Amino acid sequence: MTQLVVLCGGRGTRMASIVGGDQKCLVPVAGRPFLDHVLDAAARPPVDRVLLLAGHRADEITAYARARAVQVHTEAEPHGTIAALRDAADLLDDEFLLALGDVQPPVGRDLWTELSARAAETGAAAVMALAPEEASLDQGNVEVEGPWITRYDKAIAGPYVDRAVRFLTRTALRTQQGAHDQEFFGGLATRRQLAHHVLPGRIVEVGTPERWEHANRVLADQGVRP
Repeated sequence: MTQLVVLCGGRGTRMASIVGGDQKCLVPVAGRPFLDHVLDAAARPPVDRVLLLAGHRADEITAYARARAVQVHTEAEPHGTIAALRDAADLLDDEFLLALGDVQPPVGRDLWTELSARAAETGAAAVMALAPEEASLDQGNVEVEGPWITRYDKAIAGPYVDRAVRFLTRTALRTQQGAHDQEFFGGLATRRQLAHHVLPGRIVEVGTPERWEHANRVLADQGVRP
């Protein structure tokens, strides 16, 4: 059994003009909730179980989870992306695939097998999927050396950018402090416990109105179907 965990707790303040007070992961893109596109890409065999971690507008995520027959956990108080994982620790497998609900994972890839193989090859506590900096509308935030991420920092202009798909272990959560990505993944990188796996292709996400419009164009052009 393999598990996909999706973070769906963000408030989406930069998307307020599009979503109002609703959950941004469920904003319609190419005629479907964006979270549909995330699950279609990431919840592929051998993944056979999905856990949604809800925060802001958890009622909407809960209703969505019920319709998709997937599990949901609601964080009592939002304290950061990694804190949301710690809050749901009892529901996590020893190894799991982690995705963000507002960024589409690469389509047509066996993400579990690719990232878990990288973890087994390197002995890393975690593996982060990367893309070349030019694949994103953001500046690069990752530097690498060999199989290792040596620096994870949103303040740098690195050659690679985080694709928002990670292979994680409960061991990493136990041994590395941090409630947010910066402290947690930055700490793993410093300890040479964060490996990388480069996945090509343009990053599609819904973090701002402009990026939501871009996502609509891209996914409509792809002719994405349920």
